[in-house]
Amino acid sequence: MLFTENTKSLISVDLEKFKEIFSTAFRSEEKLLSKALDYLKPLNGKQIRPILVLTSAKLCGKITENTHYLASLFELMHCASLIHDDVVDEAEQRRNRPSLNAIFDNRTSVLVGDFLMAKAANFVYLTQNLEFLNIMQKLFTHIVEGELYQNEHSHNFISEEDYYRIIKQKTAALFAVCAASGAMSAGANKQQIKALSNFGENLGICFQIKDDIFDFTAKNIGKPVFNDVQEGKVTLPLINALEQSNEKEQDRIYDVINKDKINEHDKVFIVKLVQKYGGIKYAEKQMILYKEKAAKCLSVFEESPEKNLLLEMLNFAVERDF
Repeated sequence: MLFTENTKSLISVDLEKFKEIFSTAFRSEEKLLSKALDYLKPLNGKQIRPILVLTSAKLCGKITENTHYLASLFELMHCASLIHDDVVDEAEQRRNRPSLNAIFDNRTSVLVGDFLMAKAANFVYLTQNLEFLNIMQKLFTHIVEGELYQNEHSHNFISEEDYYRIIKQKTAALFAVCAASGAMSAGANKQQIKALSNFGENLGICFQIKDDIFDFTAKNIGKPVFNDVQEGKVTLPLINALEQSNEKEQDRIYDVINKDKINEHDKVFIVKLVQKYGGIKYAEKQMILYKEKAAKCLSVFEESPEKNLLLEMLNFAVERDF
């Protein structure tokens, strides 16, 4: 369980309603598509994004029908992006079982992702609010641009500035939109919307840094350790280590991230290099700084159970082990 039962009970009824609406997107009369959608159904993740939408709305007023549509919209966008990512990255595992593209072919997986995006667009239509359509379009643009920018710079060293640009577009933008849109659906004022947007962005950065730390640690998180390195992605722990390493070490890392398949010797070398220069500790330190930034964003709100739930989400993002 992500949060305490008492706190999560604040939105338990609305979370169940979200699940009902969300599940309608996983229906099709086409046999192959239906089979693929049935395979995806058990993959109900942490649901942190819909919880963020619902809690932000309740913090600013009350949860509305549009809040549920938006929660479903953004969770569908997240699901679709994961399917497309697995195809692009040729990933074979997702949440401790074979990825969709490992069971079906890449073409089918891409089309399933497209189907979910079409369903997401329908939820925007149901809100009858053009502002949410504009938000969805901008968000999707950010995600695609972030993915392309990362792909353009894969198998090469990137700066810390480039790293944050990528994760803000690929991950944090969705968290920011979830929080801001939830507030908008409850009729929040501009100050509240801006505060929650900033909170969501910093929360998303924390979430992604934690995921990137996991890539260097033997945690059971549902994807192979060193997955990012294998795909030629240089993330914050390794970026920090590379900035301090010597030319010989940098040359070795460059060779590793350009290999088709890294071996155990490569993995040991990378782990030792990251440990030698304190890459994990540095990444954790940066994550805590963004956690503090996120918490400060909520200072415009009075103390409440809803605010406490958002802070619990923030704590979960940095303390989780999966």
